[in-house]
Amino acid sequence: MSLIIPGVEIRVIRELVPRPLGATGVLGIVGHTEVDRTGRPLQALGSLQEFRDTFGAASLVAMPEVRQAFAAGLSQVVVANLPADPVNRAAAEEPVLAGGTAAKLEFTARAGGAWANQVFVRVLTRTAAAGDELVEVQVFYPNQETVAETFRNLSSRRGHERYFVDVINRESGFVKAEVKAGLAVDAKVVPMNTNPETTPRRLTGGFDPSAEVYAMGLAKLEAFGEVDMVTASHLHGEVEATRIWAEVLSHCDRMSRVARNRIGFGQTVLTESGAPDMEVTRRMASRLPSDRFVFVAPHGYMGSVIGMIAGLRYFESPTFKTLGGVSSLSFDFTDQNLVALIQSGVCAVDEVQRKGIACVKGITTDASQINVTRVADRAVRTVQNIAQDFIGLLNTEEQRLALKQRITEAFTRMEKEGSIVPSTDGKSPAFAVSVESTPDDFAAGIVRVGTALRPVRAIDYIYATIKVQAF
Repeated sequence: MSLIIPGVEIRVIRELVPRPLGATGVLGIVGHTEVDRTGRPLQALGSLQEFRDTFGAASLVAMPEVRQAFAAGLSQVVVANLPADPVNRAAAEEPVLAGGTAAKLEFTARAGGAWANQVFVRVLTRTAAAGDELVEVQVFYPNQETVAETFRNLSSRRGHERYFVDVINRESGFVKAEVKAGLAVDAKVVPMNTNPETTPRRLTGGFDPSAEVYAMGLAKLEAFGEVDMVTASHLHGEVEATRIWAEVLSHCDRMSRVARNRIGFGQTVLTESGAPDMEVTRRMASRLPSDRFVFVAPHGYMGSVIGMIAGLRYFESPTFKTLGGVSSLSFDFTDQNLVALIQSGVCAVDEVQRKGIACVKGITTDASQINVTRVADRAVRTVQNIAQDFIGLLNTEEQRLALKQRITEAFTRMEKEGSIVPSTDGKSPAFAVSVESTPDDFAAGIVRVGTALRPVRAIDYIYATIKVQAF
């Protein structure tokens, strides 16, 4: 409004300040959990303890990749859990006596999925001085030689503070127990396995759902913009696993079209011997060629690779980087194995001289360097983050120049930190930015941003020539 009485009118114009980008290396994962949170909003969890408290102790074994990733350097995880399905919870039964009546003691995995088929349970008893039965319960995982949990000096008497069924349900991170056959509340339950040589009983009936179910879990991650790494936890064979990894790759491609660029991770299938099937591994990788997908071998190290990459700065290469939290290898590749895997676009994990157990070469399935893709993704998110604040402002030379300056400033910071670099001959700059609007664009309310940048690359090979002079 115009002043009538002499005075001063002041307008305050707020300068646009770009919002800071979120942290890199945020993992989104789909898998089985003990606690079903399918109807609740997704949330970023910042520690393994927070993950355990939110989704239950059994989730640590149902989704081992999360534990591995946090041990190797992951800072945040977003979990889209699969719907709770009682049908796929593996179970095993033990015969028991209750007041002289035959009954059954049923052990059930606390979380669904095929992982629970690797759980074994054994119940042992001995008679105490007062005539009660003292019970010991052993839980084995991932085979019947490896004891994961032992519960000793439990009581067989219902109502006792150490009643074995209550203790298992309260403290076990693997199974729940229930006495079947409609027993009276005060009935005494005596497990009949008194022989310490009794073979542990294996839980059976657990399974992982189809790729379509995993795709629905991946769809939930679309709304969580901070995620830039995606995977799924499962134990499928070659065919179904390839379909699930294809869904992960499809998810990453789809998100890249809306400036929420992500890299997907997968791994080769598990074999009974633990040694990867080289032909299967190469075949699976060849069906998933992309600079947005990392395929890890052998099976069981994907979470550690994810955590290691998440712990690096986004422009650093995973090549020859040690995996945290890994003390042994399930399989030692020969040089011929490594050559074949690298040529197939597989990110192989092996023991590297002076590095320990490490990623041999940090590549995607199309043989691109992982850090180059991550730098390009960071640039995309940077431009999108800045440009978003200019939507609705006037299409003037002043605003176009301001937009260009903001992007130039951001890319200059990237150059200073070393993520983008000039050409080795110094003739091409690390980046270039243009902001234009043609007359037709102006009429349609369009401003076009053009950028070019040169991501830093890792040194993968050094060729040395030594000239020996004889005097």
